[in-house]
Amino acid sequence: MEAEITELLLKRYKKYNDSAEDFITECVKIEDRDKPGLAIPFELWPEQRETLQTILNNKLNIVMKARQLGLTWLALAYALRRMIFHAGYSVVAISKREDPDTKELVRRLTFILKYMPDWLIREKKEAPRQWDGLTWESTVLSLTIHHPGAEPSTFQSMTAAPDSGRSFTANLIILDEWAFQAWAAEIWKAGFPAVNRPTGGQVIGISTNKRGTLFEFIFREALRGANDFAPIFLGWDVDPRRDEDWYERTKRNMPDHLQEYPRTIEDAFSAGEGTSFPEFSRAIHVCEPFEIPHWWRKWRANDPGYGDPFFWCWYAVSEDGQVYVYKEFTREKTDPKLPYSEQAKRVTRMSKTISEEGQEEQEKYQFTVTGRDAFNRHPETGKSIIDYYREGGVTGCIEPPRGEKTDRIHRKATMHEYLKPYLDENLKDEKHPEGRMTAKLQIFSTCTKLIEDLPLLVNDENDPEKVADCDFDHSYDCLSMGLVAFHAKYSKRKIKEKKSPIAAHKEQLIRRSRHLRRVLS
Repeated sequence: MEAEITELLLKRYKKYNDSAEDFITECVKIEDRDKPGLAIPFELWPEQRETLQTILNNKLNIVMKARQLGLTWLALAYALRRMIFHAGYSVVAISKREDPDTKELVRRLTFILKYMPDWLIREKKEAPRQWDGLTWESTVLSLTIHHPGAEPSTFQSMTAAPDSGRSFTANLIILDEWAFQAWAAEIWKAGFPAVNRPTGGQVIGISTNKRGTLFEFIFREALRGANDFAPIFLGWDVDPRRDEDWYERTKRNMPDHLQEYPRTIEDAFSAGEGTSFPEFSRAIHVCEPFEIPHWWRKWRANDPGYGDPFFWCWYAVSEDGQVYVYKEFTREKTDPKLPYSEQAKRVTRMSKTISEEGQEEQEKYQFTVTGRDAFNRHPETGKSIIDYYREGGVTGCIEPPRGEKTDRIHRKATMHEYLKPYLDENLKDEKHPEGRMTAKLQIFSTCTKLIEDLPLLVNDENDPEKVADCDFDHSYDCLSMGLVAFHAKYSKRKIKEKKSPIAAHKEQLIRRSRHLRRVLS
């Protein structure tokens, strides 16, 4: 009989060693304060199972989620299985605050262990003397699993601090509420080498989203395949107990519900306090490409870069003052670097158009505005970035307007003016009998990077009238600089002319006549 029990336990041990899902669903109990008895079996929802499989198959994992979906419990159960079946396994968990978050992780892990099968593991202080199996013991911030005759496995809970990543080595790092951790960049820079081994080491980063954070940046890059993280998104409806009625009640009672309970990745990226341009809408500000009329004024803007990504924008303005961004040129950080002269050659090639006579020719631009640093001359070569642009064929470069119009406050204010929606009664159709909403700024749908970046920008924490510096603000810097330069240039021109009402009326008639001839020709 004893031999049969031993054989049965060995089969179970092998089963749970082989299958993480079986271990979690059959051995792990989690806390549910709404249920009698508090402890309930960890019955995985379909999306939790998929998340578990992704974590099993990937070294780097990042999970963006809605609130209260059991992902912290899942990460802890996953870590515990590793600690039980691998002697000497080390787990480090980093939380956003020391108390209560850091203690909470150890408390939850202790809760799971207290309901573990006795044949598998026992608490050290309660194990009988003759017990020769696994035991565990815990303190407020750590937990140890003792393997007879082998190295113990450890779980250490730490609070986010600038030097957190330099004080440990680990097999697994759990970053809980990663988006809300202070010094996230410093921790990641120091902590990643702790698991960056060719034969081992793993990361699980979990959080609801927060705009403009390292967490959001890594998740975005993971979606593009620009890093090695496996991106996992879990919306509020992953919990089968939540339905549309529950969500509607949540919306009524929680104004900023999208940050805590997003349904889609787009919800998570567009939610949160401090969004710089909440008025931006693809439906209002993005249009399909069309052939720009030859007589529209055109100009370009450039945010210079070599090590950092550069950005170029092409603009055109219609007769009624609507500005169209119809072309962009940039590079990702992972793309090869382009010398300034080569950038200019590419821009020159991209600036060709077909004339009214059907001939290929260079587009004509009122100006090309670029960053003021581009005009600084190198002390040894005597050359500026502008000189390299000229070598590549880009001419007519001007500096941004000086004074208050150059600062980030004015650029953000100008952006709001151009993004402000209004009803255009001339855009009537069957679906919109009263007209459609539009704005002074329109962006061609082919400008994908610009459209991707604008909704992600957040305000400076110390000055909400500015856009915060971030790794993907090059497109915004370029766009806003071009709008401010155009606005300043033509405002000044109107002020200088000081034409009489009669002269202005005559000029307007002439412009209309020219436009009519172009349309009829």
